[in-house]
Amino acid sequence: MRVSGTPPTGYDKRRYQRFDVNQPAEIRSPRGNFDATLVDISEGGAYVQLDQTGFENNLFVELHTEGSDSLHGRVVREFSGGFALEFDNEAERKRALSEIEKFKATVGQTEAF
Repeated sequence: MRVSGTPPTGYDKRRYQRFDVNQPAEIRSPRGNFDATLVDISEGGAYVQLDQTGFENNLFVELHTEGSDSLHGRVVREFSGGFALEFDNEAERKRALSEIEKFKATVGQTEAF
């Protein structure tokens, strides 16, 4: 796992800094539980990679990573091989910030994009 990154073109308009994580994760949803990879995370959401498709917009899911608290959010965009998850309330955004601090402490790097 690494928490680092270089700002790609066009990413400077994002509301929250994203942290590159690339850590195994599990998605728990009404469709079932699926192995996934947490690619990156920010205070506002996350990018999750997985082989399953059909995670329609507004589907609420739980994101779980080893040694971290579960985060709850809703799918806002599905991509080939994953989806974007939004933490759409203040409590989840605060929990996401707490998880980001844990990732940074584990790795000892603070670069973001």
